[in-house]
Amino acid sequence: MEVFIAIAEGGGFRAAAEKLGMAQPSVSSHVQALENQVGGALFRRRRGSGVDLTDLGKTFLTHARQLLVEADNMAVDLYRTRIEAERRIIFACQRSLSDFMPPLLAEFAGQHRDLELVTRVGRQEEVVDLIRSDKANLGLYLSNQNLPGLRSVVIGQQELVIVASPNHPLAHRKDIAPVELNNFSFVGPPEGSLFGQGMTQMLAEIGAENISIVSKATEFEFLRALVIAEVGLYCCLLKRVQVDLDRGDLVRLSIATPPLTMDVRQIFSVKTPVSPSVALFAEFLRRRHQSYSNTTGKALLTLAPTKN
Repeated sequence: MEVFIAIAEGGGFRAAAEKLGMAQPSVSSHVQALENQVGGALFRRRRGSGVDLTDLGKTFLTHARQLLVEADNMAVDLYRTRIEAERRIIFACQRSLSDFMPPLLAEFAGQHRDLELVTRVGRQEEVVDLIRSDKANLGLYLSNQNLPGLRSVVIGQQELVIVASPNHPLAHRKDIAPVELNNFSFVGPPEGSLFGQGMTQMLAEIGAENISIVSKATEFEFLRALVIAEVGLYCCLLKRVQVDLDRGDLVRLSIATPPLTMDVRQIFSVKTPVSPSVALFAEFLRRRHQSYSNTTGKALLTLAPTKN
């Protein structure tokens, strides 16, 4: 298209070749290919090196100029879209972890005002779906297992506890054998919950493989209320119930087992490259938690050791 316009505006093949830095035979080949595509001659050769446009060529020139302008506009729009995409970070965070994120998100946004940080909070399944569908660049969720089709990096652990109402028969016992938990009702996430599946597997590994979940809900506040109402026991993140434990609204059961933990994982799509902005944010999350813990004495997450 540019070759054709250069010939039409310059008055000849030689002038177009010099303007475009091409060999004249190459210019002729471009024109011949273009004439084959449109089905007719675009130029009428004059004596010497000059050319005139045919009627077909004049019509084609009008559209060619419009197409070239549109192509330039498209290139500008694509560049702008690419730049915006490179500076945008879409972060998907499991709701169980989102309570601890605001200080870190605010710090990162303040340090990198040229970047756009979009945070989406949801259940673990929603976080996974957002990453798999490329609707988010980076996910953060709790799991002790890798999920197929995702690249995950363990950045730390969260401690889980089993809590009960202060009036529960196990509330004030010490060193409860995990197998005894099979004799009591639990509340927890509904079927299909990835977090619920991970919790059930973790309890089974310590000997509580036959627990009965009598009431289910997707939201923590509902489950918390069920425990306080003495409906059942609940296995959850320590940080989410710490205030209730301090107030005495809930009691942490003393289980004869090492602390229960679940990995905190960053997840990425295996099919989409990680942009520099997303990599910067991922590294910030991985490192900044420890710094925050050191300065405040309150760890948002317990981090895995960093390898230098």
